[in-house]
Amino acid sequence: MSPVVRKIVVALIAALLTIVITQENILKLGIFQRLELAALDYRFQVRGKHPSIPDSSDIIIVEVSDESFKSLPSRWPWPRSYYAHLVRNLKAAGAKVVAIDIILEGPDAYSRANDDSLRAAIRETGIVVLAGKLEAEHERYQVIAQREQFGNLFYPIDSALGLVNIRNDADGVYRRYSPYWERVQQRDGGATDTLRIPTLSFAVLNSCFGQQHDAVASSDHDSFTYLGAVIPKYDPSSMLINFYGPSGAFPRVKFADVIDDATLTTNEEAELHEQINTFSDPQYGYLHDDTFKGKIVLVGSTTPEDHDLFPVSVAQGSQHGDNLMYGVEIHANVIQSVLRNEFISRQPRIWEALTIILFALLTFFLTSAIRGGRSRRHFMLELLGVVLVVVEIVVIGGMSIFIFVNNSYIVPAISPITAVIAGYVASTAYHYVAERKQRLMIKGMFSTYVNPTVVDHLIANPDKLTLGGERKQLTVLFSDIEGFTALAEHMQPEALVSLLNDYLSRMAEIVFKHSGTLDKYEGDAVMAFWGAPVDQKDHAVRACFCALEMQRTLDAVRSNWKAGGPPQLTARIGINSGEMIVGNMGGKEKFDYTVIGDGVNIASRLEGANRFYRTAIMIGESTHELVKDVVVCRELDFITVHGRTMPLRTFELIGAGDESRKEWKEFLILYHEGLRLYRSRLWNEADQAFTEALKLRPNDFPAQFHLERIHHFRQFPPPDNWSGVVEMTMK
Repeated sequence: MSPVVRKIVVALIAALLTIVITQENILKLGIFQRLELAALDYRFQVRGKHPSIPDSSDIIIVEVSDESFKSLPSRWPWPRSYYAHLVRNLKAAGAKVVAIDIILEGPDAYSRANDDSLRAAIRETGIVVLAGKLEAEHERYQVIAQREQFGNLFYPIDSALGLVNIRNDADGVYRRYSPYWERVQQRDGGATDTLRIPTLSFAVLNSCFGQQHDAVASSDHDSFTYLGAVIPKYDPSSMLINFYGPSGAFPRVKFADVIDDATLTTNEEAELHEQINTFSDPQYGYLHDDTFKGKIVLVGSTTPEDHDLFPVSVAQGSQHGDNLMYGVEIHANVIQSVLRNEFISRQPRIWEALTIILFALLTFFLTSAIRGGRSRRHFMLELLGVVLVVVEIVVIGGMSIFIFVNNSYIVPAISPITAVIAGYVASTAYHYVAERKQRLMIKGMFSTYVNPTVVDHLIANPDKLTLGGERKQLTVLFSDIEGFTALAEHMQPEALVSLLNDYLSRMAEIVFKHSGTLDKYEGDAVMAFWGAPVDQKDHAVRACFCALEMQRTLDAVRSNWKAGGPPQLTARIGINSGEMIVGNMGGKEKFDYTVIGDGVNIASRLEGANRFYRTAIMIGESTHELVKDVVVCRELDFITVHGRTMPLRTFELIGAGDESRKEWKEFLILYHEGLRLYRSRLWNEADQAFTEALKLRPNDFPAQFHLERIHHFRQFPPPDNWSGVVEMTMK
């Protein structure tokens, strides 16, 4: 599976988990539903009060309040004659419908005649809708008797009744409204059928539009339909209430003021001995000022003592309890939204699921891309990822609010935000596992190649590692034991292996000490390089110091080997610098981190050329240019090696430090002068220079070698095109 496909799979798993835990129809985790509901409430708060309410409201609330209790002579519960008086006055003032959102149970407390008065008013006006209720409203189906009056004594008059039962959400807030309630009705013969009873708001709308009292909205999968108006469903049985504002948004008139005409003396009028008649006064009375003309009037309690107060989505302030609304106001909001065909729609769940998948994938890949950036400050990349997540959350929240305020359309915010967080967490987990796998791979791959500190550095900075092939400036070292084949023929296998292991272990430790990469062992040969996988500007210097320490170590332990009996070992080293290809080489199942290129071959040939000059460490010209100011070297010769026609300028690496420079200074002056004269064909002068040099170091073979060639060329002068190049026929 490719990394891209693997990332897509992980992101999709995060998206699917988000869908499972956030969708209430899949896994009912209340916390996500409550958060989404709280987000919905916040949208209502941002939207605020509808600007057209109350000036152009189709609804007026006649409130049963403390002021009316103080104004009317009779105590609560009032005689039913008050309601009859109210209905007749509202009819006279032009009210279209009057809904009494008060359950009128049992006979009148004052006189049966008051009940008769209300019955007569209901029949006379034909505009009254009564309120009823069902017990145990949390149950959708309940068997009721055929003559059930729904708790209202006056229901049989014309059956214009609506149920006031409202269902709250899991957090106790009232946001949903059912157009009707379904109940199983039992007939006289014992048979049953399903009865749909309109709720109060839709019973009022039935009267407003001249429909049958028991008419209800039709229902399909996604919506209710009422007189051509399509009402989006929020759940299978409810619509979402489109609140036009907090409590007090709709205009209110006091109950006492509506029945205060010439036939009623209020307590204030009795005290003043003057008729105020707020309803019938010809100048300012409600009967004449068109306040109620063509309006729907809802009569309900606005006193907290009646417990008809519910927490809703909108609040007047920010303190606890500011979101309380009277039941009559909830019905007013529903009626107004149907009259104006203004409903709240919700994004279909399939689109919500697609949105979740989109944000999970987007967040996963964006944060993955950020983490994949090359930066030494890993913290900054993580911070940038967190900032991205915060920006996404702000955008999602802001867009959901903007769309709701301007289009009354709910785009869920919590589930996409959860998807963003899930995508980020999945990306974090994925990269943690991938980085851990990468660390294990790096450790497994390089722990035998390089110093453990280099491995730790690569693990901490994987961006410095290129596992594929790349061209880099490197330095390569080849080391080989002189005469190892002959040595092996005279030793027991066990002793040979023990000796070889001891030698190779010491050499590997030195390579690691100088931060080199141990490429491979080939029998008694050691190959190492510098400059990869971690860049090293001083790769050539490190390789030279490593070679010098290898020879010093071999010199130091030779005495121990001599005392113990093992044969004396002598190693030759070749070093070359240049552009090479480094990376994983091999097949799908087996590969090595190694270097290839012409520069590698030259280093190998230089190692072998040591035999010709009886030197210990030979370096190429490119390496010499990089280290000449740090170490002590001398030029050996121009040579051509096996497989190459271009001559190589070679040097011997002698030592490092001030002591070496002081020790070799006088000799090297004479030696290099002799080499210059030799190449200029000044045989006598060159002979003299090399002879003087040999007085300082009588056993120096390169000087002896050049001196022998001078003697040869005196007898047999070279051709005119002689360039001083020595051809090496051996590898």
